[in-house]
Amino acid sequence: MNQPIAKPVVKNKFWVVENSGKKIATIQAKEEGGFVYVHDEHREFFTSVKNIKQKYNIKFSSIEKIKKENSKGVYGYPITGKSFNEIWDVQRKLPIYTKTNKSKSQYCAGFYLVKLNGSWVESYCPKNITLNRYAFLGPFRTKNEAVSKLQEIYEKS
Repeated sequence: MNQPIAKPVVKNKFWVVENSGKKIATIQAKEEGGFVYVHDEHREFFTSVKNIKQKYNIKFSSIEKIKKENSKGVYGYPITGKSFNEIWDVQRKLPIYTKTNKSKSQYCAGFYLVKLNGSWVESYCPKNITLNRYAFLGPFRTKNEAVSKLQEIYEKS
């Protein structure tokens, strides 16, 4: 039998105890002090979490911070600030967004290499109209990816 794990639901107040992925109990902090361990329709009072750990050999895990799926990014590509009106340009394979809800200016998330006046320059979240007017490479998820591609271009020429 595996060691039971108490996973926090509310930090320092409520835990769900699981063993091999199955819920077997709960632990609740009482306002007046102490903790209640509830299992199999039984309620046991404990003065500390340490006492519960010792009696039932429970491991307490910490709260995992859940990263917001789209925070600071559009379709997995980085941006600064917030994004609105996100779309994926299927033909050009570009993550496009606006910076405000009512804005008409579209930006492309990520790092790009844009050919201006015959030479390649690095660009972070350029306007969509810029990529419509000039040759470009990207999007890249990191600046390092863009720089590596730029080095490849200069090594070949």
